[in-house]
Amino acid sequence: MKIIHTADWHLGQEFFQYDRRAEHEHFFECLRRIVTDERPDALVVSGDVYNTATPSNATMKQFTNNMVRLHNTLPEMVIVVTAGNHDSCTRLESTSEVWRLANVHVVGGIQRDAETGLFIAERHIIEVPGKGYILAVPFIQNNNLPIFSQLQEEVAKRNTGGLPVVMTAHLTIVGSDLTGHDVRLIGGIESEPIEAFGADYDYLALGHIHCPQTLKGSWARYCGSPIQINFDENYPHSVSVVEIARHCEQPVIKEVKIDSMMRFYTVPKEPKPFDEAIAELRGFNPSQPGFVRLNLLVKDYAPTYAETEALKTIGEKPNLRFCGIRLERQKTEAQTARQQFNVQEMKNLNPVELAKTYYSEIYGQEMDATLTNLLSGIVESVKTGSKTEEQ
Repeated sequence: MKIIHTADWHLGQEFFQYDRRAEHEHFFECLRRIVTDERPDALVVSGDVYNTATPSNATMKQFTNNMVRLHNTLPEMVIVVTAGNHDSCTRLESTSEVWRLANVHVVGGIQRDAETGLFIAERHIIEVPGKGYILAVPFIQNNNLPIFSQLQEEVAKRNTGGLPVVMTAHLTIVGSDLTGHDVRLIGGIESEPIEAFGADYDYLALGHIHCPQTLKGSWARYCGSPIQINFDENYPHSVSVVEIARHCEQPVIKEVKIDSMMRFYTVPKEPKPFDEAIAELRGFNPSQPGFVRLNLLVKDYAPTYAETEALKTIGEKPNLRFCGIRLERQKTEAQTARQQFNVQEMKNLNPVELAKTYYSEIYGQEMDATLTNLLSGIVESVKTGSKTEEQ
């Protein structure tokens, strides 16, 4: 069985209020060319079709039009679409019966049998006639992880011909490369061990993490997002073409890069004071259009006129779009002279004193009395609670 594995389209994303619909349309053109060249048995979309749970009508129309075009490109290709944490499972599934007419299987959520408590397997086991099986699992909470083993047990009963088994998932696996993700902002970033997904599958088609990677010691792979979502995702973006000869045989994986319409530029590459940085921005004229952020080195704050000046400069360059300012503060002597502690020294240190040392190194000033007293109160509460539990 040959599949094309893609995920994390994030249709409808606006980047600093710039509409990215044209970029997504370019991706779909590339994807149709790949389908024409590779002629896969199935196209697997592992979640985050949309960027939000309430996409606009224009965004949903873009999805609909392109799914129809993909079907018309290769009508015999089975298309499997699962929901990610950015998607509304009910919205995505609302037209699933209609999509079946175009050989498209949409799986938004999971359901349990009211009597047995088992997952309803038929919703997730999709047969690619004569080629193999796809176990389509959308984004789930970790208390529903047993669905993976249940589906593998069920398909093993049917797979008497030793056909390949592909499984989907949309979550984070322990050991994943999270480059480009801000764990403070992204939802559902908790990691699960690879062992939680069982072993009776030939390829685990993952979504959620945007950096393309095959996890060490397994056949679990993040295909990555097809277009760059932010400035920190400065790695190639692609889809994966996967071929599996038989069940329990090693898959052959090929990464097909997607050439982006837009580049992400940080100017200058290394942070510089405003006057130097804005001078470099004025002279910056790349051949390819893209998003630009100004990279400043400051003592405390950027000049009040920095953004206005940067906007004015970018306004004279129609192929560039201004996307704010990245600030890096100059390190003080206190920050550069970092104290080093061994494990035993850290154990012996008062937690508040350790926090004060860290604060001083990061911010270049002493922690004020209010914050110190607050931390002291928290530490004392923890100690009191621990003693109560022991008693």
